Amino acid sequence: MPIYISLIKWTDQGRAKATSLPDRVAEVDKRIEALGGRSIGNWVTMGRFDQVAVVEAPDDETAAKLLMVVAERGNASTETLRAFTMDELRGLLS
Repeated sequence: MPIYISLIKWTDQGRAKATSLPDRVAEVDKRIEALGGRSIGNWVTMGRFDQVAVVEAPDDETAAKLLMVVAERGNASTETLRAFTMDELRGLLS
């Protein structure tokens, strides 16, 4: 299943709700599972981005749908990267 890495910056609204972040992440994880995906991990980070999420999703369309859920809540903006394993890369190069 494809892997997606989301680099997340909180909005003012998201920062104001920082104490509820674990519960909000758990809600999103349930949505990911309902759409056939899996949350690999979610971390709060220091530096340019406030949070990093790594998710498996069945396809790009499902990943985009999940990102729309995040976007419509208004708590964060995201930059998402499609990640390829070395085995996937070998297939691309052959």
